[in-house]
This record gives sequence, C-alpha cells and structure tokens, in this order.
Amino acid sequence: MRRLLLALLLTGTLALPAAAAPSLPYQDVVDGVRQLAAQQLGRKPSEIDTVSSLFGQGLTENGLSALVIAIQQEFGVVIPDDEIHRAKYNDTIVGLSVRRLASMVFAHQRPD
Repeated sequence: MRRLLLALLLTGTLALPAAAAPSLPYQDVVDGVRQLAAQQLGRKPSEIDTVSSLFGQGLTENGLSALVIAIQQEFGVVIPDDEIHRAKYNDTIVGLSVRRLASMVFAHQRPD
C-alpha cells in the first residue's frame, strides 16, 4: 500500500490534506465511509453491512488501497498504514469493517 501511495504522491494524483477538516459526528463519518465502500464494491450503500468485514463483502487488497485513499481525501485525514494492518489482521472476527474505518477517521479528525 505504501508503494501505491508513494506513486500517487509522486505523480500528483494524490495530495495529502494540508489541514484536517473539522470533526464530523460519528454517524456522518460512518455514512460517508459506507458510501465510499459501496462505490468501491459497485453496490448501493444500503447493501453494505457496516459491522461485517469488507473483505467478506468482496473488497480486494487493491480495492482497500483505493478505499483508504478515497477516505483520506474525503475526510481530510491520514490513516497510518500500521493502523490499517492491525485492523486487517489482529481482529479475525470482525476484521476491517466500515465502522472500524470510520472509527479510525473519527480518531484522526481535528477537534472542533
């Protein structure tokens, strides 16, 4: 994932946010992440379960990279790779879900 991010930064396709956007309510973050996940999976947001693993719902490793980039751009945050890695591999029951990603975004938002 780091190589992809580096390549996108070098080509100018991805610009890291200069400053984080103001904090949004948690449910708004969940809804936004769900919308982005639905786009990545080619489904309607209502078809995306927010508590189940996104990999179990059809997300691929490349799809995860694209989803994380979209989330970071949408919410003006940077989610460290090690957080994504821990969420993917340390919780074998839930894994990486919409709510897990939303919690990461929420934790990295600038306080009001």
